[in-house]
Amino acid sequence: MFQKIRNNIIVYLLSVVAVYSLVLKQANPNFLQNNELSVRLFAYGVLNNFGNVAVALLLILMGYCIKGNAKWVVKKYFYIYILNVLTFVGLFLWSRSFVISDLYNALLPLLRNTYPLAVGAILAIAVKPSIEKLLARYSLTRILVFYGIFFVLPTLFDKDIFGLENGNNILTAFLLTTLGAMFSAKKIPNLGIKKLIGVWGLLLVNLILALTMPYVSLKVHADLSTIYRFDVLTSATVVGTAIAVFLLMKKLMVNAKLPEYSSLLLLVFVSNTFIISKLISGEALLRVWLFRSVEIVAVIFILGLLAASIDSRDYALERKWRLSELPLVDWLKSIKHDFFSYILESKYRIINIVILYILAYCSIIFMSPNFSAPHIGGKATMTIFSYAFFRRQQMIWLNLLLFYLIYRLLLGVTNRFWVSSIFSYALIGVVIVADAIKIYYRSEPILPTEVTMTSAYGEILGMVPESILWIALVGILILVGIMITCERKVPQKKIGGIPRIIGIVVAISIFGSSTKFNHTNSVVGDFLESYGNYPTFENQEQGAQQNGALQQFLNNIDVTIMKPESSYSKKKMAKIEAKYTKVAQKINRKRHNKWADQTIIFNLSESLSNPNHLDEVTLSKNPLSFIDELKTKTTSGMMISSGYGGGTANMEYMALTGFPMSNFSPTIATAYTQVVSSSRKSITVNDYFAKSIAIHPYSGAFYSRKSVYQEFGFQKFMYLGSEDKIKYQSKIGSNPYVSDEASYNNVLDLINDYRKGQFINLVTMQNHLPYANYYDNVDEYQVEGSMDDSEKNNISSYSAGISYTDKAVEKFIKQINQINKPITLVLYGDHLPGIYTIDTNKLEARTTDYFIYSNKYARAHGARKLSKVRYISPNDFIALTAKQVNAKVSAYYALLTKVQEELPAMKVYAYKNGKNPVFVNNEGKIVKYRDLSKKQKELYNDLKLVQYDLTAGKQYLFKTNFFK
Repeated sequence: MFQKIRNNIIVYLLSVVAVYSLVLKQANPNFLQNNELSVRLFAYGVLNNFGNVAVALLLILMGYCIKGNAKWVVKKYFYIYILNVLTFVGLFLWSRSFVISDLYNALLPLLRNTYPLAVGAILAIAVKPSIEKLLARYSLTRILVFYGIFFVLPTLFDKDIFGLENGNNILTAFLLTTLGAMFSAKKIPNLGIKKLIGVWGLLLVNLILALTMPYVSLKVHADLSTIYRFDVLTSATVVGTAIAVFLLMKKLMVNAKLPEYSSLLLLVFVSNTFIISKLISGEALLRVWLFRSVEIVAVIFILGLLAASIDSRDYALERKWRLSELPLVDWLKSIKHDFFSYILESKYRIINIVILYILAYCSIIFMSPNFSAPHIGGKATMTIFSYAFFRRQQMIWLNLLLFYLIYRLLLGVTNRFWVSSIFSYALIGVVIVADAIKIYYRSEPILPTEVTMTSAYGEILGMVPESILWIALVGILILVGIMITCERKVPQKKIGGIPRIIGIVVAISIFGSSTKFNHTNSVVGDFLESYGNYPTFENQEQGAQQNGALQQFLNNIDVTIMKPESSYSKKKMAKIEAKYTKVAQKINRKRHNKWADQTIIFNLSESLSNPNHLDEVTLSKNPLSFIDELKTKTTSGMMISSGYGGGTANMEYMALTGFPMSNFSPTIATAYTQVVSSSRKSITVNDYFAKSIAIHPYSGAFYSRKSVYQEFGFQKFMYLGSEDKIKYQSKIGSNPYVSDEASYNNVLDLINDYRKGQFINLVTMQNHLPYANYYDNVDEYQVEGSMDDSEKNNISSYSAGISYTDKAVEKFIKQINQINKPITLVLYGDHLPGIYTIDTNKLEARTTDYFIYSNKYARAHGARKLSKVRYISPNDFIALTAKQVNAKVSAYYALLTKVQEELPAMKVYAYKNGKNPVFVNNEGKIVKYRDLSKKQKELYNDLKLVQYDLTAGKQYLFKTNFFK
């Protein structure tokens, strides 16, 4: 008992010295940073020297005292591995950060050389019997000469001849541990007077060198670059001193037993920079660092005792791995047959994991339509293939884990290997293909809000070519046949009930954790961020290319509508209400019309934007000749869209509410399904009319329009299949969508059937993709540009389609001019069609045609053309329309009017949580937030506070007169 306590004290003291040295080095106090001599610098030189001597001595003692066999080696390495991984987890939970290399180091210590000193010591002990036999052939003198070559020559010539560097490597630990084994195998004579003097002399020389090197380095090199020449683990003086100390205390160590786990854990700590970097930061007094070192060593010993206690009681490893007292090499030979038998028995499960890995890789590379690595602007410098494999390997493994959990979930339910694996391949493959198609057309992957639109699945399938559906059906039948055949011909062993339940619970738990990904201080969110998960909500396509389709989907489940504003309060909102009530009163002195007396039509025209606006495209004929001419005579310009190839509902939301999407959190993909559903109450432009109707000549299921329009207060929502029938449903050529001309005829009926003013929200569908050869006038629109024939054909077909829109608009304008009541048409394209090979982030790719036209009667009663509106955002339509028709405004619309008049147009696709927003002035130049005047910034922040209050806050403004 006394020997055990004594040995623990010896190892503890050695550990404190070594740890304190490392702690000070990590803390890097001022006296280590300055090229100046000081008492503290000299003292640290001695401490650093003694710290390395302590580590060297500990390795020698381990080789001397410990007898290794297969059981010892495997169990010690296994528990050290587990403890290091748990330490990593604990330090992450404490600091909430790491870099991916730290995780690799924890999980793959041998490949990553995470704790080489511990591994070197374990290897040396593993082969100790063989080493002892080898050393028995040679004299003590020859052996010491051999070790002298390794340590003396590099020290003497200051050259790293053998690549040992500072000694933090497996070879150094192996040599020092086998040196201890040599002392246990060889009979070392007792120290005589001469040898004793020599030993003490060596100790003195080492101390002198440690003390004088700072002075010598400063004098010779004018800096402290060689201060630690003799203070590393491979220094001959350090090794010699460790041997000298060992010889002095050898008698004490006869039949002694070291605290093995504590010793190994100390070596792990000394080698693993992640641990010490997390524990030591900032500045403190030297005695504080000493106390911290004592604490660290105490924790190391507690963990060591815990591991030793478990080791002594746990025989599961010994039974499972057939561990014995055999030497490691003999044990490996004995289990070789079992190992290869296990591989053969599990070959299909291994193949299953390989296939899932390939699918995980595909889930990243197929998210890039042109197979280039993610980039914004400019050209990609590498392909997605090399980018995914070499730079995003960790995300491949993460997606592999997610795919494997899908498989385990199915296996837990069915307990059939082939059914679970093949069905998971099919499911994952379909999702990857669907994501790739959506990214190709709309530059964004599938999002959770779209999956929740279950009632729209039928309409979505209706857009898919029939040939693809037949191919899919045949593929499903083939897969079912393969599953049945494999289950019969190559049945696999079923798993027990507990593993099935565990698989289901783990899968549900991990997928369920996605609801916390974006929460502040979320453990899973912090882990994924450190791991390398980059959601890039502002660019969903890039997010999918960086993270894979499934992970990006999960990233979008946990959403925050808007980040809270520090200045938000009931008092602040009351001040804003009072402020803009005065502004409204001032505006209304010059305005004489009422919203309720007007007939206002907001017409979102699907994908309407003249291809001639793009530098890359030249058409033989202008498809929007009438609209272009009309734009010169009325309020018109280019509207900045938040989407490319998609995002219809977001443009509609901004136009109806006045809220810019760019003020929302980047996690908001679709305002209709994520914001409106979360709000207790909403305010939209139709609230100012006695009658309001929405028309969409297609399915009413998309973007939850049925419930959204009801929440917005529309009395009617007319769609294909609604109770309020759409009367005109004619189509053009073979186009499957209702024509714009028919849509305008339905609007005319509504106008003529109601004598007073009303609001009509029309969302047309004629120009929705795909752009097939529907029309007989396609040849009139020949395309020139550096693009392939497929793209040219798409552009020609699209141009032919919008030419019919142009004619329908011309006819509709003539018709409303003959009606004797004030009618104003606000027409805008929601986004460009996703058919161009262009940089989708440039302004030209995000701007569509718009105009605001008031009929003759409205112009005769105060309506007018507006100027300086070349570039606007969808949230400007309300203010522009009110201004054009000379309508009185509420305090809220007074705010929107000021925003439209005094702020540049918002770049609504620049998602930044409303921070540092980006604008576009009337000349098309980018304006950053910092370039705004103080008054402009105040105006923008007022809008942001109002938007927060109404969508994510406590809706104080609804209890005021802000909207009256």
